[in-house]
This record gives sequence, C-alpha cells and structure tokens, in this order.
Amino acid sequence: MKKIFVLLIAAMTLAGCRTNEANYRAAYEKAIAGRDDGAPLDSTIYGKVRREIKSSILVADADSVPLRTMHVNHTPDENNAVASTTAQYGVVAGQFKTLFNARSLCRRLHAAGYKDASIVNTSEPYYYVVASWHTDGAQAIHALRKLEKEAPVAMREPVPFILKPAGR
Repeated sequence: MKKIFVLLIAAMTLAGCRTNEANYRAAYEKAIAGRDDGAPLDSTIYGKVRREIKSSILVADADSVPLRTMHVNHTPDENNAVASTTAQYGVVAGQFKTLFNARSLCRRLHAAGYKDASIVNTSEPYYYVVASWHTDGAQAIHALRKLEKEAPVAMREPVPFILKPAGR
C-alpha cells in the first residue's frame, strides 16, 4: 500500500512538471515583459556605458549634425594593426554588435576610397565603423555630408553621425 502511494505521488509530480503550451506562453510573456521594461538594463554594465554617452549637436558653417561623445578604444584590424589618431572627430558610417560585421563594412569603405576607415569599440562592446577622422568640426561635417551624398555603403539610422572620443 505504501509503495502504491509513493508511485501515485511520483506520477502526480511528474505530470505537473511536463511542459505544455501554457508553460511556454507564460515564460514567453515574462521574457517580453522583462525586455520591454527598461529598468533592468540600467543596473547592468551596459546601462552604465549607455548612460555615459553624451548626445549633442555639432554646429559649424551654418550646418548642424548629431554629435556623440563616448569612451571608445581602437579595435585592431585583421592585420593586428591599431589605427592611431589624434583627431578629435570621427564620421561614423556604421554601428554593430559583432566585430565581423564591422570589419566587413570597414573593408567596403576601404574599397570605396576611404583609406582611413577604422573601427572603434565601447566596453559594451559595440563596434563603430569610422569612415574618416578630422581635427576640425567643420571638416567633420563636410566629410559627413560627402559620405551621405556619395553613399558608398548602405546606412541606417542613427548613422551617420559625428563621434567625439571622450577625453579629447
């Protein structure tokens, strides 16, 4: 009798643990609710990195463009070389979560004549492909307008924009 009772309890427990559509639906809705709620991101390192990005407007020669100031590091290219620049402004042509995609765009920019194209990354990591670097804001705006006009690569919002590495 005791054996039958133990088997009955075990069967009821196993039957209650089976996955079914209702369980999947509940887990899915919980995940969606967590994704749409912006609060948890702020408590992570990613939220800290994103809060440190300063967005503003760069104005020169009666033209204005978006400017983002953030901490970035130069990413080594395929030949393990690191672009070194003392320029204050970079014209960003693409942003990616994967280094593979950033390198692909960088190669396409090189082929289109943008020889100074390089990749920088944040600590998140997020990879930004910089088409060209400039020491002057007016030069950077002119280069951004030229990039938009020539459109050597497909660009989607929020690019192109001007990047100013923090601390410069």
